[in-house]
Amino acid sequence: MARCARARWSRGVRTGDAILPDWRDGAAYRPLLGADRALFAWEWLRRDPDYQSAAAQRLSGPDERRATPQMFGLVAFEPAGLGVPVARPLWRQQDCRLVLAVEPGTGCGELFDASRFAALAGVAASDRGEHLLLSDGLRQIRLDGPPQCFTSGPLRLRYVIEGIGSAERALLTLQRLLALCRSGRFSRALHRPEVRARRWIMLLRSYDAFMAGADQRSIAAVLLSESVAQSGWRVRESSVRLQVQRLVRSSRAIAAGGYRALLR
Repeated sequence: MARCARARWSRGVRTGDAILPDWRDGAAYRPLLGADRALFAWEWLRRDPDYQSAAAQRLSGPDERRATPQMFGLVAFEPAGLGVPVARPLWRQQDCRLVLAVEPGTGCGELFDASRFAALAGVAASDRGEHLLLSDGLRQIRLDGPPQCFTSGPLRLRYVIEGIGSAERALLTLQRLLALCRSGRFSRALHRPEVRARRWIMLLRSYDAFMAGADQRSIAAVLLSESVAQSGWRVRESSVRLQVQRLVRSSRAIAAGGYRALLR
């Protein structure tokens, strides 16, 4: 699935260092229907010219004057050219609330071996410790632990759960992890599709169209109603005109940083 999706996305339009799908091709955005909100947020971030520039410089060596991934809400830079379901963005805990904190445990509990999920797992280190991301490209489970927690071999996990609202989010992440460990697959019941996914896709397509230079009439004809292709559409299709104006306006606001709300 990931291979097919990568090929489709590569036929899109290049914007800076990000290869975006052709906004007219609804099928190119279809993988997002099953994506969680952390990945929708990534789709907006990778369209940010400032992020594209910072990510492109990440291999140029350390430089205190250069932007850091933390400035964009990430633990580590992810190439802007990668979209869903290929990308594996790792958000900071402050920005991504569905994180389960763990530490090495003692006793006779079962061992957790991250290598068992090699096809899904990615580990990144920061000054806070290690961060394990288990992802199939559409759904994610995130664990944070102390240094070398996930890269030193199998270990028993102690789950750190505190608070009220934060405990609910941590418990959901724990339930998802346990379901994955039991079956080897992400639980559909615990990773339900986002109810607003179609609306979010519409906003992404509107923004991509706007950045590609499409006018409101063209956007409306593709996304809302083919009837606007006829003359006099602004008067005859006034409701469609208002819809496309709201789409473009809202998409620009989200691109300007409003996507961070998706993570919260």
